[in-house]
Amino acid sequence: MARVRVADARDVPRIVDMIEALREAVSGPVAVDRNWTIRTVSGLIRDPAGCVFVTDGGFIAGLMQPTVISPAPIAKEVGWWASDGSGLRLLRAFEAWALEQGAQTIQLSTAPDGPDLSRLGYRRAELAWVR
Repeated sequence: MARVRVADARDVPRIVDMIEALREAVSGPVAVDRNWTIRTVSGLIRDPAGCVFVTDGGFIAGLMQPTVISPAPIAKEVGWWASDGSGLRLLRAFEAWALEQGAQTIQLSTAPDGPDLSRLGYRRAELAWVR
């Protein structure tokens, strides 16, 4: 069973590789800019309002932020991938972190044909459209 742990700077290159695999798997419309992604993941690791958890073949990254309609903190997942069966364990680590940070809501994204998270207590709130 893959162990979930907090990522550190040594994990960044491997996480960027996983982000490239994630983009390919979901047919993401934006190419991965490795330099930007390295800086972004490194920043999330250092930022007290950010988090990155990893396993041998997975990661989840997110940050706390308010919205334009409310100052209530939302834990927003900004990347989530697992090729080693650790997806649910990564999600649970993210949820625990979010609650520790005082999140009022947790926001996740999946591929259009991704898992139905309603079985975990989530509901669909929005759809993303790109052009």
